[in-house]
Amino acid sequence: MDEMTPRERFLATIKFDKPDRLPFFELWFPDQTILKWIGEGMPLSKVIDHKEVLIHPYALLPKPVYYLDLTRYFGLERVEDLAIDFAPLPRFVYKLIEETDQYRVVMDQIGVKKRIFKTGTWGMPQFLEWQVKNSGDWDRMKARFNPADPRRYPPEWGDDFIQHLNEVNYPLSMWMPGFFAMGRQLMGTVKLLTSFYRTPELVHDMMDFWTDFLIEASRQAVEGLKSRIDYVTIHEDMSYKGGPHISPKLFREFMLPGYKKVTSFLKSNGINVIFVDTDGDFRPLIEILLEGGVNGVLPNEVTAGIDVVTLRKKYGKRLLFIGNIDKMALIEGKAALEREVNSKIPSMKEVGGCIPSLDHEVPPEVSYENYVHYVNFVKGLL
Repeated sequence: MDEMTPRERFLATIKFDKPDRLPFFELWFPDQTILKWIGEGMPLSKVIDHKEVLIHPYALLPKPVYYLDLTRYFGLERVEDLAIDFAPLPRFVYKLIEETDQYRVVMDQIGVKKRIFKTGTWGMPQFLEWQVKNSGDWDRMKARFNPADPRRYPPEWGDDFIQHLNEVNYPLSMWMPGFFAMGRQLMGTVKLLTSFYRTPELVHDMMDFWTDFLIEASRQAVEGLKSRIDYVTIHEDMSYKGGPHISPKLFREFMLPGYKKVTSFLKSNGINVIFVDTDGDFRPLIEILLEGGVNGVLPNEVTAGIDVVTLRKKYGKRLLFIGNIDKMALIEGKAALEREVNSKIPSMKEVGGCIPSLDHEVPPEVSYENYVHYVNFVKGLL
């Protein structure tokens, strides 16, 4: 078989055809992991890359910007991402509120007040306060979500850019912040979950508003590129190890109408592959996600009990997968990671509809040596 382009390989895999080999993705390399690997011997001179961009409005010549391209360095599959800005505009001003020897308290550009600990190790901040506490706060926040704000699209957006995207041989994706994710970012998880019961009219209004916002903010890209957008990812993070944060009943009442409208809009423009990104155990929501027009899930966390080999047997070709290689096996060592890879990739390769990747971002506890071994071992099985 002739070698396929990355896009041809991706499309063959998700259509359950026979690619020349499986695509091999990585979802995210956190800064802490990259810095640790440089300290462990990853050659910076081979990882660094640069591109020329206009970085000053009065500059006449492009200026080089240097960045670390680990996808290219490790020989992983590249995906071209549409950089549409679905965040509040204008942003909130980043503020340092308090600082001690142990932590900083800041307000970030989404408007979340949080405590960031100075431990020097990877960890989540402690979230303290969010912007939306009641319907008045929500009404004020709506002004920051004008879907027609031209800043939502990259400065190069136009006919030339659309033509460029139509010509690249990589898969093209678009990321959208989902309904639960929006509520959690604006209200906090506990406040959002209690609001389903205490102020359901507020949650309904938020979900209805978000439906229209996602459609209108993405309309230029969706109608301009149509099926050239190979897949869309709706980010939710609405599950944890013990199951979903939201019940199927609440999902059906509050979120399913929005899902149906957004996915119908995408599919009417030829975009038929729609993933939901959620950590944890999402299995009680699978049927309702399928009803909502979703046909893929990622990153499929192993520690939450997700096994794509088992799910494939249950759902057949109705569901696509990215991920499900246990990141903890890479922390454990080479023998463990080989067992994990051998338990997944042969089945992924045989059945199709699965793209191997770690089941979350690559944590800094994974050594550079182990990750290099993992990449080489996986490539031998693709």
